[in-house]
Amino acid sequence: MDPLSPLSQFGPVRAVPLVAPSGGAPEPAKSRVGVQYDSRADGVDLMTVIDRRTGVVIAQTPAPQVLAVVDSIVAAIRRREV
Repeated sequence: MDPLSPLSQFGPVRAVPLVAPSGGAPEPAKSRVGVQYDSRADGVDLMTVIDRRTGVVIAQTPAPQVLAVVDSIVAAIRRREV
């Protein structure tokens, strides 16, 4: 593995054994984590991981703070162009 790769900090990568599905996709009630994919009006793709038991957002990529900073930078650039 490339020593400059961001994955190198986590150590060696091990293969995960395949698990054969029994009768199709897992039932939603058994899954504790849900993943939601959205796109903003400006084309930014969002991935949100949600705890299905509580409805709490576990993580969002890109993070809301990152999106806020990017939005403010774009707004500043637009103001300078006018």
